Amino acid sequence: MLSRLASTIARYAAGERSLLVKGVSLLIGSLVFLLLLPAGFMVIARMLAPHVGFAAPRTLELGVGGVAGLAGLGFVGWAALEQWRVGRGTPAQCAPTQRLITSGPYARCRNPIEFGAVLYYLGLGLLWGSLFHGLVLGVLGLALGSVYHRTVEERELEQRFGAAYVCYRQATPFLFPRLWRRRE
Repeated sequence: MLSRLASTIARYAAGERSLLVKGVSLLIGSLVFLLLLPAGFMVIARMLAPHVGFAAPRTLELGVGGVAGLAGLGFVGWAALEQWRVGRGTPAQCAPTQRLITSGPYARCRNPIEFGAVLYYLGLGLLWGSLFHGLVLGVLGLALGSVYHRTVEERELEQRFGAAYVCYRQATPFLFPRLWRRRE
């Protein structure tokens, strides 16, 4: 079933989309992944919170939350800009990239948008709630994103970009960015 989904996405990805489709895709994707999904995660965290009794000083939570949230948004924005500029597409499957991107944040890890989103979710949880809420949001974002990327997206990218993607996948970390550049 997952292979079929990856194949369907790969077939649909052929052909560049209009500027309007790309823009609407970015807007809807931003709404879903930057507002609705973390809000849903927060509902889950709040349901679990009464059963957990640990917290950190609120000023520390706010400081770390602010830094993590902004850093996450910055990483997501950098990756989306690289997809738009180099890949001629967006993170959304309805307006995907037309080229394999291995530059910018994609030179550091294969899933910089997920990495940034996890930081952003962690930050939101800390700002909206507590350390516990931040950890729940971060873990849920990590789990959901990693399952999708490993089971669907990697298959789809291999179908679209072939050996070039396989080489890139073997040479580039999955999620946690490499802080230094590889020597070629």
